[in-house]
Amino acid sequence: MAKVSIGVPVYNVAEYLPQCLDSILNQTFQDFEVILVDDGSTDNSFEICQEYVAKDSRFRLIHQENKGLAGARNTIIKNVKTEFISWVDSDDWIEENYLKLLVDTQEKTDADMVTMGHKVYQDGTVYIANYAERFGEHQNSEGAIPAEYMIEDLIRFNLMLPGYWGGVDRISIYKGVFCKEGYNHEDISSRHKLYLRANKIIAIPDMMYVYRIRSGSITNGGIHTFEKAKEVLSTFIMVYREIIYLAELANFHVDMYYKAMFDKMSVNEWYAWGLNDEDKDTLGKYIEDCKEKINKFRIQKI
Repeated sequence: MAKVSIGVPVYNVAEYLPQCLDSILNQTFQDFEVILVDDGSTDNSFEICQEYVAKDSRFRLIHQENKGLAGARNTIIKNVKTEFISWVDSDDWIEENYLKLLVDTQEKTDADMVTMGHKVYQDGTVYIANYAERFGEHQNSEGAIPAEYMIEDLIRFNLMLPGYWGGVDRISIYKGVFCKEGYNHEDISSRHKLYLRANKIIAIPDMMYVYRIRSGSITNGGIHTFEKAKEVLSTFIMVYREIIYLAELANFHVDMYYKAMFDKMSVNEWYAWGLNDEDKDTLGKYIEDCKEKINKFRIQKI
């Protein structure tokens, strides 16, 4: 049995899929299997997946009716037989030492989760962040970060990029944890639960995962209407509040979570890109109303 399952949800990515799958094949660490879930693609993504299955026995392919990204992830989780799982989105790619570094770090530290930084590729340009600075503030000498601060980082930086990719996880922490299907940005709803279950989380500053922002994607091109922006923001607030509830049960300091949440509730955030002035004003009033209601809820609890 392989050591790591690589989960790849696939939906209408024929243009990018070969680069993604080739980058997996080119890994210096080779003790893996790949679980491809074609989520009802209407282009030739499924046929491309079949080609890779035919030429490499480590590739498994599951075809299902469209259930959304969360549904595809859930199908992958149900079919993992290895001890560890790593995720690669089908329009992204990984550098050749990506898996080796993650697995070596896990074996050295016995962590339940190992995560690393990522690069962003957009329109031919690669953007790099200072992950050593971002991770380093709360790390111990081993590189471990308490779940309390990983969740704060999730709220402040990564909630729109749920962070399944960019690491390796022990599959046992997924038991009973599934992505909520049927929501906008539906796969953001469970990463924090994994952080709470993990006995040890290691973060390394290396950036060997390349996240692609496609032209015309929501996070690149904007949402353009108040109703769409409101829908996205409402989903985020729902998840924020669930995170804070679970954090309170774990006796974490939740004040920093509220601050991070309020910082992300802004007309300057990506979900407000593309709005006209009238819709932006309406969104601003909606945000202030939400903040007021959340503050009243906090006061009542105190």
